[in-house]
Amino acid sequence: MSPAMVMRRFALPLASAFVLPVLAVSACNPTPVPGGGYHVNELPAEQRRVLATPRFEQYPPYHIIAAEAVAPDLSSHPQAREYRTAIRQGAERGAAFAGHVAVASWGCGADCRQWAFIDARSGAVTFGPRTSHGAAFQRDSRLFVANPPEKAPGGQKADTRYFVWTGKELKPLEG
Repeated sequence: MSPAMVMRRFALPLASAFVLPVLAVSACNPTPVPGGGYHVNELPAEQRRVLATPRFEQYPPYHIIAAEAVAPDLSSHPQAREYRTAIRQGAERGAAFAGHVAVASWGCGADCRQWAFIDARSGAVTFGPRTSHGAAFQRDSRLFVANPPEKAPGGQKADTRYFVWTGKELKPLEG
């Protein structure tokens, strides 16, 4: 394994796991407490919200592969065949999420969008959450944001939910 691959695979995720939380806390300029810790709960509400909001860079992907088209395995999920056209179209766009996952979505009624994920290595199809205001995701992150606040129409409050790709499915972030 080349030194660059070792850095990408091990050092960068470790660095982001330890450095980013420190940077987030220091960005708010909280007051250190004798004996360790910070008065985070005494920060203004906006600063507490910023600290609690998951960020894409906190969840680097496990694998990054070329964003090539992938053939979906429609037998890997019981509903995949029913939505095969949308799933195939998403798969044709190639990996767009978590380093190796193609994303498909389609309308499921008024203010409703269904999401599916196609593993570019195996073609396995996994269904994700339904959203009312779209989603936010990045190729270089395992974080999936359902109903991101910036996509809520006309100042409406969005029911924002955060999920992390485990390698096989989305797991909701608790908290």
